[in-house]
Amino acid sequence: MHLLFMPVDNVGLFLAAMNSQLVVTVAAVTMASLVAAVGVPRLLERQNQDEALRELARLSKAAAVYYVKPRMDGKSGGRAICSFPLGDIRTSLAKSCCDPQVGDGNGLCLPAKMEWNRTLWGALKWKLVEPHAYIYEYHGEGTLGQSKFTVSAYADLDCDGEFSTFRYVGHGGAASQADDCVISEAPEFIAINPDE
Repeated sequence: MHLLFMPVDNVGLFLAAMNSQLVVTVAAVTMASLVAAVGVPRLLERQNQDEALRELARLSKAAAVYYVKPRMDGKSGGRAICSFPLGDIRTSLAKSCCDPQVGDGNGLCLPAKMEWNRTLWGALKWKLVEPHAYIYEYHGEGTLGQSKFTVSAYADLDCDGEFSTFRYVGHGGAASQADDCVISEAPEFIAINPDE
């Protein structure tokens, strides 16, 4: 059996090297923890904002298609006048997905608890099937060049009573006529307290 002996001065160097390695490891773990603590909430916030922007873009596009696509007027039997779907609707009467009536307890709305079988959502051909962070709202009014729609997304992302709001507002084109529905400009985008 061979025993390994280190001279006393080498033991000090060995311990110093081990201590240095320990300090570097602790620093790396601490840094990773800080990045996770700060970065993960920001990533989730950004992911939720992306959801709102994606769904509002889908709703805006659906409203525009409804406006320009020829359809029949159920009363007269002729071509329907140019308009976005008329009326108001929300995915829920709850203020936010923090409400246990519609949410999962973690700030996400559950699609099964939302109001989907409504005429306006059907006209827009829009429905969410995954849990989501925002309450969505649609408003449409007017005809021809006076036609206007507003789609909004509201969320209290950390359930503290402060809301983040994103909105698109679109208008029918001034050149629209009964037989030619046109949209001349992209909808206006509005963000209110986006980093709530």
